[in-house]
Amino acid sequence: ETVAKLRTMKAMRAALAGIPIVNTTWCDACIASKEIVLKSDHLVTSLPTKIPLFMKNVTDLKSFYDKPRDLSTAAFGVPSLATCRRSVHEVLLFQNVCFFLAGSTWKRETTRSKDVQLLVKEGGGSVITSAAQATKIVKDELKDSETRVVILCDESDKDSMCGITKVLAKAVRDVYNRPIDQIPVLTVNSIWLFDSISCSKIISAEEYSPKNPIGISLWHLGK
Repeated sequence: ETVAKLRTMKAMRAALAGIPIVNTTWCDACIASKEIVLKSDHLVTSLPTKIPLFMKNVTDLKSFYDKPRDLSTAAFGVPSLATCRRSVHEVLLFQNVCFFLAGSTWKRETTRSKDVQLLVKEGGGSVITSAAQATKIVKDELKDSETRVVILCDESDKDSMCGITKVLAKAVRDVYNRPIDQIPVLTVNSIWLFDSISCSKIISAEEYSPKNPIGISLWHLGK
């Protein structure tokens, strides 16, 4: 396993697109051989995560295959994304997932907001532009469908700034009051998105609590 030192925007976009990522030793090897070297020794197989757990639970390829198939791990996340992307029935990481960027910070930090939206779209997801639209999807489109909603919270620690309206919060709670086969709505902080890319799957919300009270209350429902 080869872990990248940094998780950059370019690296995440490449991973989502199924494009191989190489380390600097590949350049040296190509120069020394005077040709393009095609060896897995130079491939980056994993992007780092903010939550250390996902970097420690697998140490080598053998243990990776010995683990349960639903294990959340960043180990070999890059080739896992490529495999899904290049399979006969292409499966994108955020397929059928709608993201609502909740909070005023998303409007102020335009570069970060654009980066997040780009990752969501290149991962096969869609971006919800308002709390009203999010409420409509939660109420009308989560019944008997594969659609999931992710409320991606900014760093706001006050309900007045968090972007989650009382109507939206009620709609989310109502969803959890009826029988469900999967977790239909996740309320998380923004790091969840990046770590999901590293782990090549929709990971649990457990380690990604928002900071505002209303967001925390909804996070508890889906963690």
